[in-house]
Amino acid sequence: MTTYTMAWGWDDDDPSGQHTIRVQTVEDVDTALNRLASDGAVRVIDVYEGVWAEGQPTPPYGFQLVWGHPERAALTWLGDDPAIAADPSLPEWTEPIPNDQDETPPHHTRITPAQVREALHQYIHTRRQPTNVRWEQH
Repeated sequence: MTTYTMAWGWDDDDPSGQHTIRVQTVEDVDTALNRLASDGAVRVIDVYEGVWAEGQPTPPYGFQLVWGHPERAALTWLGDDPAIAADPSLPEWTEPIPNDQDETPPHHTRITPAQVREALHQYIHTRRQPTNVRWEQH
């Protein structure tokens, strides 16, 4: 079974330099996402295969997501041809969404938390770029 890492913020005690949760299943992903949204904070979270430590080459595939807003999220594919996930039926959010690192511009938040969750489920099952959203090159 493949292990994925969800990493956010800063943690000097972790070899990655970030807080981390290791996940292997869709259920693990859901538990982690629920935990990360439970305090109402909006975070930038990296999701990648395996375990990474500072100083090592960056994992070649994965995601960066903005998670914790009740109505919108952001999802960026970090594999070949980086792209931003979007739902064409959603208008841009009315303002940037502040997060733990800065803020996410409205054109990056044209996706719901449920769609991000579904995309991560697809990735865990297929290890490929999810197809439940449209990907816009950036």
